[in-house]
Amino acid sequence: MIKRLQRTSLVDQVILLILLVSLGCQSQSRPATKKGGKSKTPTKISVGIVRTQRVEKKVSIPAVIESDKIARLMPRVEAYVGNVLVDIGDEVQEGQTLVQLYAPELVHAVAEHRAQLNQLLADKQVLLAELAAARTQLKVGNADLSLKTSEHTRLAKLVSSGAISRQRIEESRSAAQTSQAMLQKYTQTLHVIEAKLKKGESELAVGQAQLERTQTMAGYLEIKAPFTGVVAERNVDVGNLVRPTGSSMEMQPLLTVAKVDKVRAVLFATTDIASQLAPGCATEFVTDDMPERPYQGQLSRLAGTYHEKTRMMRAEIDYANPVDPRTGKRPFQAGNYGLATITLKSQALPVIPRAALLQDGNRQSVALVQDGFCLLVPVEVSIEVGDLLGISRGLHAGDQVVVKDARKIKNGQPLSATGLELVGW
Repeated sequence: MIKRLQRTSLVDQVILLILLVSLGCQSQSRPATKKGGKSKTPTKISVGIVRTQRVEKKVSIPAVIESDKIARLMPRVEAYVGNVLVDIGDEVQEGQTLVQLYAPELVHAVAEHRAQLNQLLADKQVLLAELAAARTQLKVGNADLSLKTSEHTRLAKLVSSGAISRQRIEESRSAAQTSQAMLQKYTQTLHVIEAKLKKGESELAVGQAQLERTQTMAGYLEIKAPFTGVVAERNVDVGNLVRPTGSSMEMQPLLTVAKVDKVRAVLFATTDIASQLAPGCATEFVTDDMPERPYQGQLSRLAGTYHEKTRMMRAEIDYANPVDPRTGKRPFQAGNYGLATITLKSQALPVIPRAALLQDGNRQSVALVQDGFCLLVPVEVSIEVGDLLGISRGLHAGDQVVVKDARKIKNGQPLSATGLELVGW
């Protein structure tokens, strides 16, 4: 009985040993599990194929249309309004007279200075005639002095031989001295006339300057258009007394002229957007009153500085604004509001979904499937558009990357073809 029990116990021990070995093998063949029964690696790894496409990063900012040029026409002289030749909405040409002012004192001043200038011109002509006469007299006096001196020399030789009397030689000497005195008088007269002429020329220059000044001031009595445009504002009527700005009474502009054949869409960008803007960025603008008609363009200019209070930067987009022959109207009017869409970047790049990117601090990488292994490859993201990332370095079209649960993949992990699931995006 005891032997039988021992034999049975031995069999039970062998069976127990076999069971333990079997259980150990099964536990070694099962994948390791995390706490809670979840697998460390997915049973199926979702893999996508990298493709190249053009990705664009765009931003939309409210904008307002402004005229390319605006001139607020102010009076330069104190005067009465004599005539207003235009009204709001009128198209005007460069140099066209818009308002006529009336200032009698200016008109009289111009006439007075013109008369003074004419008198000075006449005096100059008289002095020029006297100068010519004096120079002629001087030449005659020189000739007469030369003749009298020559005569005196000839007679002096004859006196020594006794051919003529000494009284005759004295007469010739006296005549020569008289000619010398007359010559000096002519010379002095010439100098006086030349001095008067210089003084007259100075007075003439002053008179000319005074006339030009009064003519310039009188020219301000006609207010003209500085460029071709449209009268946008009128604040004046016939009979009004107007004064230059800077006087004790502040004045509104008589007229405001706006250039309308060229306009600009003005927008203000925050610091994060302004840092990505540059002249030449493609733009699209739609106005609130015609949202179905977009206008293509390019960013024309940036202010380069931020507004002190708003911390925003001004940017402008230029648009031609010709008259539409079908409607007879221009597509843009100053004051139009709308939305400007700016393409910050546009480039053909390999793209991946955002879920495929692994971020570790400043290091960015993706899980690349290559030759049956999974490799963590560093990449550089250039453009982010929604759920797509444009990769400028690290990937090429046709590469396969893990697009789901990439963080559960280890670098260098072997993969089997049956464990991969090809997905698109």
